[in-house]
Amino acid sequence: MSGNAKGDGTEGLLHRWRAARAAARGLPAYEDLVLGNLGRMASRSALVGGQASHLCLLWVGEAFEGWLGREGAGIALDDLPGGLAQSLREVVGDALATDEPVRAPCARVAGGVAYTTGMLGLPLATKAGERLVLLCLAGDAARTNLLKTLFRSTRQGMVAAAALRDANGAVCDFRILALNAAAAAMLRATVETAQWQRLTTLLPHLRTSATLDRLVAALDGTAGSFEGSYPRPDGGMLHLRIEVAAMGELLGVTLTDIGDLKAREASARLLFEHNPVPMWLSGEDGAVLAVNDAATGHYGFSREDFLGFSDGDLIASEASGPSQRHRRRDGSLIDVEVFSGPIPFEGRRATLTACVDVTEQRRAEQRIAHMAHHDALTGLPNRVLFHERLAEAAASGTGLGLLCLDLDHFKLVNDTLGHPAGDALLREVAERLRACLGPDGLVARLGGDEFAILSPARRDVLLALADRIVAALGRPFALDGQDVTIGASIGIALAPEHGDDPDGLLRKADTALYAAKADGRRTRRLFEPAMDAALQNRRALERDLRAAIAAEALEVHYQPLVDARSLAATGCEALLRWRHPERGFVSPGAFIPVAEETGLIAPLGEWVLRQACREAAGWPAGIRVAVNLSPAQFRTPDLVGTVARALAESGLDPSRLELEITEQVMLEETTANLAVLHRLRALGVRIAIDDFGTGYASLSYLQAFPFDKIKIDRSFTAALGREATAMAIVQAVIGLGASLGITTLAEGVETEAQLAILRGCGCGEVQGFLFGRPVPAAEIRRLVAASARPAGMAAA
Repeated sequence: MSGNAKGDGTEGLLHRWRAARAAARGLPAYEDLVLGNLGRMASRSALVGGQASHLCLLWVGEAFEGWLGREGAGIALDDLPGGLAQSLREVVGDALATDEPVRAPCARVAGGVAYTTGMLGLPLATKAGERLVLLCLAGDAARTNLLKTLFRSTRQGMVAAAALRDANGAVCDFRILALNAAAAAMLRATVETAQWQRLTTLLPHLRTSATLDRLVAALDGTAGSFEGSYPRPDGGMLHLRIEVAAMGELLGVTLTDIGDLKAREASARLLFEHNPVPMWLSGEDGAVLAVNDAATGHYGFSREDFLGFSDGDLIASEASGPSQRHRRRDGSLIDVEVFSGPIPFEGRRATLTACVDVTEQRRAEQRIAHMAHHDALTGLPNRVLFHERLAEAAASGTGLGLLCLDLDHFKLVNDTLGHPAGDALLREVAERLRACLGPDGLVARLGGDEFAILSPARRDVLLALADRIVAALGRPFALDGQDVTIGASIGIALAPEHGDDPDGLLRKADTALYAAKADGRRTRRLFEPAMDAALQNRRALERDLRAAIAAEALEVHYQPLVDARSLAATGCEALLRWRHPERGFVSPGAFIPVAEETGLIAPLGEWVLRQACREAAGWPAGIRVAVNLSPAQFRTPDLVGTVARALAESGLDPSRLELEITEQVMLEETTANLAVLHRLRALGVRIAIDDFGTGYASLSYLQAFPFDKIKIDRSFTAALGREATAMAIVQAVIGLGASLGITTLAEGVETEAQLAILRGCGCGEVQGFLFGRPVPAAEIRRLVAASARPAGMAAA
């Protein structure tokens, strides 16, 4: 066991096992000792069970799995690589046979490295009688580079040297670039003192010997071996067999001390035969002379089969260099890194070949490369790969189309059905986009609900493709047993018509996409130069809006809300206005969407709320103020606190504050928003639902929350007297409000005829230009002060 065993928890676990066995008078029960009781040892443990002929890893802890180097749960022990099967089978078999704890070292080989650690096996039994073994890593894993160990442990000297030439270009000496410890010992030097020295400095005798000429001849491709005796710097003699191979100006030299050759061969054979790395020796003709057990086991061939092979018989495809693909006996292909070097064998030259199986490593690299260039959710190319393909296509000069698209109302799906449904929707969208494209098209997910498409086609074909996509994504999607309809907006840019810079094309397609959204969504727009100006204007508007908010340069105007019968003012609606120093009055329809898209609506709404409460506190006691709340404000963490602070700072009676929400609030995060509405109601404020009937209105909203007021949208008011359906809807809403005890208010009343119809229907309150336009705070004070004179209010 490793010296760290006491600290890693195995001793404590073993103590608990022995105590449990003493208490149970038999094998400890898995349910009592392991289930929920391993603590930090769970990460370093694995559970083995099954029939003796088919033992499997039932579950594997994170650290244990890291030691295995692969996912282990559900894997049979016999399927584990790198000699693990035999080692773990022995631990498990001994534990089951003796009913006693078993300790043994276990090694896993991966990438030419052996990871060795102590292993503790504890036999267990389930309450149902099943026999199990708990395996625990005991101590830290020792890491050993097998190939370095192999070549460092050999007593052969290995030297890499570079040719040195004189002024005439003739080779006059060699400089030692690298050598192993064995070579340094033969030269009576150390690796550090011998490296970078001239060969004749270490062996002056070479200057007058034929050996130097043979080394020079090897540079011309004359590889071979020869023997010689050379005086060492310390006066002793060095008897060597020298084997030389050249690559360009470099020599690889193997030095063999002939006096100890047989002893070294015996040592090398032992290391060779018992090495866990697959190895074989081949002669100069390539025929295999010897093979170790690791090779026969890994490749599945018998020793006799292997001895009938030549070096290239295992290679499955043309390959040069150390990276090769080999075929095993069962026909499966493996990727290997091949390391080979010359070595004497039974008095003749041979080549030692070692193969490291890197199949899993290559697969992991391929998975990582795929993940780096593809979206994990949809499997589509991601932004990185799409940009590469776009750059390649744009550089080719051939015509191509770039389509950027966003899904309409995707956030609503996430908010109402949850993120799993949103993920399922994105996968379905990806499939429909693939189906719309031809074989030459490329579709990618750029992030969120953004997709992009490359297609080499004419303008008319691209527009038809965009129309197909809009139609395909406009069809309902079946999610969690219900049909969901979203839609898509598409922006199109063409190359080379709109340029050949990839970033520029993306920007122009995105500009066209923004124009498509502005056109009402579910459509496509082809980039036009004028769109840039519109986008720049929008950005300028955003900059000016931010500056106006920072300078508190916006204004709150107020429009009267009046009793439909008496025309006395019951309150005023606070409406945001922006008087731009150059643009003049900017329509709320222009800057409110910008504020919502940029996230400015939340601080802006809070400012309006504080201003309105402060102003209303100075009005007559019976006059309320109505303030609109954006759905974005419901996503802020402290909306209720914001309202409470505005009331406290202004001193306004909570019953005089009326908060208006749209139906969108009831669609987004319904449960959470209902909780916020109830907390707001608990403050004493009134809650109204605005623009009722224009969106996704449902009677369930009125059942889910007891609203104080329903505001009938101005579109229905405008159609009164002209459209029978409008009259029917207005009558139905007013009747519904009356039956629920909810006040109804009609917006957009501009004529006496509309007022008369609304009175006849029983509408409680009205609002519109007939009773007054939105005016600044100073002017509304005069109007609410005169509210006791209904005729005066009407005249306003």
